[in-house]
This record gives sequence, C-alpha cells and structure tokens, in this order.
Amino acid sequence: MGLARSRYVQEGEEGVYHCFCRCVRRAFLFGVDAVTNQDYSHRKAWIVERLKFLASIFAVDVCAYAVMINHSHEILRTRPDIAASWSDWEVASRWLQICPQKPRSKKKQALPIEVQINALLASPARIAELRKRLCSLSWFMGRLNEFIARAANTEDKVKGRFWESRFKCQVLLDDISTITCMAYADLNAICAGVATMPEDSDFTSIQERIRAWQKENIPAGTSQLAQGAQSSSNSRSDSWLCPISSTSQRRGILSISEEQYFDLVDKSGRELRSGKRGSINPDLAPILLRIGAKPEAWMDTVTRFEEKFHVAVGTQSSLKKFATKIGVRWLVGGPKARRSFQ
Repeated sequence: MGLARSRYVQEGEEGVYHCFCRCVRRAFLFGVDAVTNQDYSHRKAWIVERLKFLASIFAVDVCAYAVMINHSHEILRTRPDIAASWSDWEVASRWLQICPQKPRSKKKQALPIEVQINALLASPARIAELRKRLCSLSWFMGRLNEFIARAANTEDKVKGRFWESRFKCQVLLDDISTITCMAYADLNAICAGVATMPEDSDFTSIQERIRAWQKENIPAGTSQLAQGAQSSSNSRSDSWLCPISSTSQRRGILSISEEQYFDLVDKSGRELRSGKRGSINPDLAPILLRIGAKPEAWMDTVTRFEEKFHVAVGTQSSLKKFATKIGVRWLVGGPKARRSFQ
C-alpha cells in the first residue's frame, strides 16, 4: 500500500522510526573500490560524527545506528516535548548552528551571531516554524544525508546524487517492534559477514554501547562480553546515544535493561554465526518470550526485518490501531506480525 509519508510520519508528535538509505553509484562509496583499491571506509566515520552533531542540536534521540558498505540504518525518536521546553533564544541559537546565514556576496562578511539571533527573535512565527523543524524527522535526515552527499561528491570531484532516493522509513509502534528493529540494525555487520561478534561490529551503536559499558563496569584487561552478567543500572547520562533504560536524567528507549539488550544481541549473533536458524539456543528463548517475540520466528524476523514489514511495524493490535489513526482500512504486515510477535 503506497502512503504519503505525511500520513504516517506526523510532525509535532512523538514517534520512533527506522530510517535507511542506500548509495546510488557503486558499493565502494563506503568501502574499498575493487578497481582502484582506494579505501573509502573513512566516510562511515563521517556519518557517525554527523549523527553525534545533529543529536546535540535536534530534539531527536538517536537510539541505534549501523553504517554498512553501501547503506546505513538509523533508529530515531522524535521529541517535540523537548523542543517545546526550549526558549526562543535557544531555538534560534540551535538553528543557526546547522543553518548559519551566509553573506549574499563574497565581498561582504557574515553578520555577528548575536545579530542573526536577534533577527530571528524579532519574528515569533519564524521561531515557531524552526521549533517544529528542530524535532522533525525529515529535517534531521535531510541535514544528515545532504552533508554526507556534499562531502563525498567533493572528494570524488563529481556532481549528482549520492543516495539513490530520499530516505525510507518505517514507524515502530511498540516496544517489541523497537527492540527487534534495533537488534536488526545492530546485527547487520554480523549478517553481512564483516564481523563475528557485536563488540567487533565497527560503526554500529551496539559496539559503541558495549565499549562504553566495559569501560565503566569491567576491570582493565577483561574484554569478553560474556562478563556483562555483572549488574549495572547506571546508564551513561552523558552519552550522545539515547539510553536503553531510563535514568533520572534521561528517558530511555526500551523496557529492558542495557545488560538484557546486550545479552539479546549477543545470543542472536551467536545463532547467526552458527547458521542454525531452525533451532533457538535455550538461553535465548526466555529472553524472547519476555520481550514478546516468538522464539521460533525470531531469527527470520531479525534478519529480514525490511522485507517482512513496510510502512509500520508492531503487533497486530498496534497495526490495527495505527491504521485507524491515519485513516486507512489496513496496513501491510498483519499476518507477518502475528507470526513474529506474541
């Protein structure tokens, strides 16, 4: 079913979304060019650094990400409640960090930042518009993709498209769809065979979370993720990523602890490496039952997430409620949701 994005991504409302983009020209855009042997892997770091920067400006939580050789995944949560709490001055200041005003000619100098801020403050309607943009999914992804495209085209000394189309996205309607999608993104490198363990999955949120957790909880010289059984409920409030579980400073994204999420991804990754998708490790089944996933369908769901679901992802009841909300009779994915989720 084709739907205009404005129907299911509703500006001004909190929502969780899976966004993904693919390169248009050749696979080496984020990897090694097989013809020239030139390595373009450094561009993956561009995306991570840009995500960090945008997360510090926008009222948008970055919950998970994965940068692969020719595409990227971002799981984002829009937070209009945070944008509503900002003063007009903060809105103007944040906007000018991502869209600074440029002089109309090279001979003229840019106006001082205080003058630019005051010019925006003089227009309440403009401030209201910018407040909406600073919690907008489209504006966040636009500032991410445009920046990467311009940088890559400059490096390649070419013009034209870098991404094959506008970013695609899926609405994640409930906890189980969010957990499954985050695991899908974090396991992308293992599925592709470029990593063997979550902590070795470069340019993924799971690697960043594990390394930060190990630094805070595991003694020097110990590096195995298996030691993550140690209890730690103190998520890092200073991390740029949205915390897994809520703290006194920040609202988390999942209803499970950070250690439980690590365990889920680690055990799922082991199943992928073994190649035995027909049976589930007994240690993994209780975790899946607890979060609302069907163990017998988990590996198929977490490796074929984009294929199984389209506009929205969630349990059958969540899909029905969302279809009613946006004024359609049904959404693709109902039978697959019934097979995948409790």
